[in-house]
Amino acid sequence: MLEHVKMSLLADYYGGLLTEHQLRVVRGVYDEDLSLNELAEELGTSRQAVHDILKRASAKLLLFEKKLSLVRKITGVVSKIEELMVSLDTETAEKLGRILDDIKEI
Repeated sequence: MLEHVKMSLLADYYGGLLTEHQLRVVRGVYDEDLSLNELAEELGTSRQAVHDILKRASAKLLLFEKKLSLVRKITGVVSKIEELMVSLDTETAEKLGRILDDIKEI
């Protein structure tokens, strides 16, 4: 998984466990593709401070995933459902597809 996608996904799941400041930095870098300099200017701080916040926040997100494995579990469930959908009739596959969409939103 690409680093940006992985960290963005982890922020989706665990972002509420970060401080607002940490989450802003993570979202800025991984979702908005802002540079550290751009974020530093926006936040009124130094590039080094933004780098340190990003490093700590990223480490926290990875630790949460290591301990809880929510992303791994959900992506595993989604993959199994998608595999199952191939072998089902069209109507049942469509119903299961809607359920899968609901799971992805969660």
